Amino acid sequence: MGFTAEEVNAYVAALEIGGGFVSSIARKAGSHRVTTYNTLENLHKKGFMKKTKKRGVMFYYPVNPQIILNQIEDSYKVAKSIVPQLIDLQNTYAFKPTIQFFEGKEQLKEVFDDLLMSKTEVIGYTNYQISTELFPEHTKYYSKEVLYRNTKHRLLCPNNNFHREYITSELKDRMESGLLEIFAVNPTQFAFKNALYIYDDKVMTISFDRKEMMAVIIESKNNAETNRAIFNLAWLGATSFVAK
Repeated sequence: MGFTAEEVNAYVAALEIGGGFVSSIARKAGSHRVTTYNTLENLHKKGFMKKTKKRGVMFYYPVNPQIILNQIEDSYKVAKSIVPQLIDLQNTYAFKPTIQFFEGKEQLKEVFDDLLMSKTEVIGYTNYQISTELFPEHTKYYSKEVLYRNTKHRLLCPNNNFHREYITSELKDRMESGLLEIFAVNPTQFAFKNALYIYDDKVMTISFDRKEMMAVIIESKNNAETNRAIFNLAWLGATSFVAK
């Protein structure tokens, strides 16, 4: 109802003594007389305090607490009926993509935690050689967690000695379970300087460069769908090339 601490104290004090003059209420509330007078006048304007003159001096008495409760309940009913309409208006007319920035090695660990919360397939471009060098424990933890959470991944990575060995030794369980499809592409023709993941309605870009170690997560359905389409086109090209 918008009560200040002073208004609560004054109202309770007046209630306890059954109403009174400013000096009596101030003494009961433990506040200054001038402050109490201003507070009582504010309560009167809000409709929570009545006033009359006794012996030529203003006498204040509080309204029944039940009236305040009734007003609160009425306000709640009005808000409850209006808020859903306001939410619909916001969803209809307001486009507010969420953009999150992460900087430095420690914050970059947080983005992988967001990936773990994905409710959809995770697709994108990755580089295990760099990620295992920077985050060896976190990379192992991530692989175990997605296996446990049953989250499917389709990824493109550089085709080099490291990845060929890593895929065979570290990703075998995920691949055999059908939770991971990964294709290695020519790193000379297709150099992945950043990692990029598409999941849910989000697109995550990670720079592993030590000079600009950062990540950006953009949450936008249209942006995610566009990047998903681009990746699927790249995936189609990669798998077609391998098939040949």
